[in-house]
Amino acid sequence: MKKLLTIVLLMMATLTTLAQNTMRECGTITVQPKIGVGFGYISGCWDTGTDDQEKTRVGLVAGVEGEYYATRWLGIAAGVNYAMQGWVMNAEQSVATKLDYLNIPVTANFYVAGGLALKAGAQLGFLLYAKQLGVDIKDNCRKLSVAIPVGISYEFGNVVFDARYNFALTKVNKHKSVVNDGRSDLIQLTLGYKFEW
Repeated sequence: MKKLLTIVLLMMATLTTLAQNTMRECGTITVQPKIGVGFGYISGCWDTGTDDQEKTRVGLVAGVEGEYYATRWLGIAAGVNYAMQGWVMNAEQSVATKLDYLNIPVTANFYVAGGLALKAGAQLGFLLYAKQLGVDIKDNCRKLSVAIPVGISYEFGNVVFDARYNFALTKVNKHKSVVNDGRSDLIQLTLGYKFEW
């Protein structure tokens, strides 16, 4: 166990040392195209009329993010992302609620060790598409979603791996309901590349 812990600590120290090259000067601006996968699911209560267990909807997340480095350890980022959200009620995905959003996140990125950043912020989402059981439900859904994205990213060279959890604050259904009162949360994993402006 001690050997394993020593190896892990040495690997972390090596990565941290290598990541020192990714720290940018105050005033630097970067642009980062990114692509990845999202795992959408429902939090709260939503009834599709089936007894199936809720599962995540796996979908595309893609977009671009700009970041301004206020200091060497603090960056302010804003982006535009297309995200396939929603959830599935069975493994065959025949009982699915599909919600696609154009999300605009703004985050504060705290660089705690070289390219390792912790992030949190606020996000607006604009509903583009909504179907449940193959039926268009967009008229019954809120067109605007508000969420709190929190996450962690690691930058090696200019390549960035980002993992985020978007906590939805607004409910999907715009009409108050006892059974259909859920929020569309999203876990997203993306890979991007930073270009300095």
